[in-house]
Amino acid sequence: MKCIIPILILLSMAVSGQALPVLSVEVAGNAYVSAELVLDVFGLRPGDDFSEFDPAEGVRDLFNLGYFADIEVLADTTADGVEVVVSVNENRLLDRVEFNNPGHLDVDDVLDSLAFLPGQTVSPAQVEAARRIVLHFYAEKHRHMAEVVPRWLDPDDNNRSVLVFECDEGPDVRVGKIEFLGNEAFDDGKLRSRMQTKQDSFWRSGRFRRSEFEADLDSVVAFYRNNGYPEMRIVDVSESMLDDGRHLKFEITVDEGDHYTFGELSVTGSEAFSDSFLVSVMKMRPGDEYSAEKLHETLMTMYELFQEKGYFYADIEPVVTQGAVNGTMNVEYVVAEGKRAHIRRIEITGNDRTFENVIRRELVIYPGDLFQRSALMRSYRNVYYLNYFSDVAVDFRYLEDSPDVDLVMDVTEKTTGKAGVGAAYGGDTGFSGFVELGETNLFGRGQSLTFNYQFSKKRNDVSIGFTEPWMFDTPLSLGGELFHTTFQEKEYNRRRTGGAVVVGRPLPWIDYGSASVRYGLEKVNVFDITGDSTSYYYSLRDMEWPRWTSSTTITFTRDSKDRKMFASTGSVNRVTAEFAGGILGGNIGFQKYLFDSSWHVPSFWQFIFFLRARVGTIGALGGREPPAYELFELGGTGFYGIRGYPQDAITAVDGYDKVGGKSMLILTAEYRWRIIDQLQLALLADAGNTWRSWSASDFSDLRRGMGAGIRIEVPMLGVIGFDYAYGFDGPEGGWEPHFQFGTMF
Repeated sequence: MKCIIPILILLSMAVSGQALPVLSVEVAGNAYVSAELVLDVFGLRPGDDFSEFDPAEGVRDLFNLGYFADIEVLADTTADGVEVVVSVNENRLLDRVEFNNPGHLDVDDVLDSLAFLPGQTVSPAQVEAARRIVLHFYAEKHRHMAEVVPRWLDPDDNNRSVLVFECDEGPDVRVGKIEFLGNEAFDDGKLRSRMQTKQDSFWRSGRFRRSEFEADLDSVVAFYRNNGYPEMRIVDVSESMLDDGRHLKFEITVDEGDHYTFGELSVTGSEAFSDSFLVSVMKMRPGDEYSAEKLHETLMTMYELFQEKGYFYADIEPVVTQGAVNGTMNVEYVVAEGKRAHIRRIEITGNDRTFENVIRRELVIYPGDLFQRSALMRSYRNVYYLNYFSDVAVDFRYLEDSPDVDLVMDVTEKTTGKAGVGAAYGGDTGFSGFVELGETNLFGRGQSLTFNYQFSKKRNDVSIGFTEPWMFDTPLSLGGELFHTTFQEKEYNRRRTGGAVVVGRPLPWIDYGSASVRYGLEKVNVFDITGDSTSYYYSLRDMEWPRWTSSTTITFTRDSKDRKMFASTGSVNRVTAEFAGGILGGNIGFQKYLFDSSWHVPSFWQFIFFLRARVGTIGALGGREPPAYELFELGGTGFYGIRGYPQDAITAVDGYDKVGGKSMLILTAEYRWRIIDQLQLALLADAGNTWRSWSASDFSDLRRGMGAGIRIEVPMLGVIGFDYAYGFDGPEGGWEPHFQFGTMF
């Protein structure tokens, strides 16, 4: 009779010098894994000396195949040697996954997350991980007491098994009560307000998510430590079920510790700045309530100051100690400036399409420069503002035995081409639509080429434009456009055909400033003029048509927005002066002045205030009065838009006629919610009017409109938006839909 001897005993025999020749190696328990594969991987063959073999290594190699849940090596000794049996317990081969009694579970979503494929091997650990994923999906449905039990069905003829999850989702569980124990400085309501997890009520869902709740506990601790209690800690969190069996109760025990204010504030170790200056930039003062947030904000401010001076490696550590006065905390910022760093190399990566010089010419930091944080941030803003990239990331490569650094700017290209077609039908305008083709980064060289065609019952526009932003590799922009436009007005029709050339350049002495000069020449024909001799527009019959308009427009702009589309900070201020006729020639003369100021002010979370004011006036030039079609007509969207009113519906009053005005004012306020980078919702309000002269302007008499809108940035289409607003004043007011396309948001 043969006897099974544990491998450890055999190994002890090997240590004593006894040879252990292998007589045979067999595989047991395998159904779909071949014995040859097991033997090859295990690495032991008949004739080998067992005393020189490491079974643990062979078992490890077999486990690495991923086919086995359990492996056992048995050795049977005889007088002649050792017979080895490798007994394996195979992982199941999956046929499919099924759910019994899934309830509210979205089975398709769960299967997508499990990512199990028919025919793959599934280990017990993978089954347990899958079970936890299923429980997570139940928790998303408020089923926090769900039970999930996995079980395998018997294998089929192909050795494949069905994995079944037996489910009991349990009741819909919400958060019923959140109570705090040990809190004296702040009541329960104040502390609960710091949490995203809320108690179930008529207006709140009481949703419970474990990760969110744990983050809420950190928020409570941060609230205490920012309001005078640096030693506060959470002692215990107990979780129980209320008597209704559907609501959780949480009791959070806190130890507030003592209340502290800031005592002495000091800085040591700085040579680049005086200690008194660094103390002056601190966000707190002696006697202020202790705040960890202010400590951190001060630390960041100091880092910015030192990095602005080139101290890239500056080490600043706040040291907080008990003050001599009871209830105070002294703060000392210990500075180790280190050596000043220069930029050795700037590397651009990720630009698969855009030429590298298009990016480099936007940088204001260069190789060899002393590291300067403001120059780095300005360079980052300039590159991102090109609107060629969905993301711009800045990283550093540290150099051995040198304080200098390499700057690595990694960009992610996005679609810059536009191809859009749209159509609509309205009772007043009939069929309308647009066709737009364009590329703002032509051939990756930063050039812009656009073609636009807009049509409706009253208007047809065709235009084509090209802009080179860097002529001769200098920041001198040169652009041009050709256009043909037909307008159908109530009192007359007008046709414009012409072109323009625009030259622009940044203003180095004005941060974010630029200036441009545009020369335009167009042929204007007015026809089908009203035959009503009492009409203001009847006078157009006294003029010979067509006429030529030769004009120059000078524009000064300061644009500090953080991004071209959907900005969250910054402003745009623009002054425009247009002169037609006079020494420029042509048959039409006027002078027009416009001022446009818009501001983006961050609010809390992802909300943004947008404020805008537009002021304009137009007058005679060279003894010639501006033609009727150059006067201000407000309403609708665009630069002269007042939402809640139809396009061009708001005019001035001249005697008994309603005509275009010679002065105008438009005020806009929006409260925007950036849901994601490409989508915004907005509450909006407009107010404005136009008058027959500047002296007749009455800023208390404004047409008002309010509404809501949505804006979305669509690849290949640009930004589109829809506003629905109500006009409160005048017969033209009422509910009015507005569709917008382009960048005038």
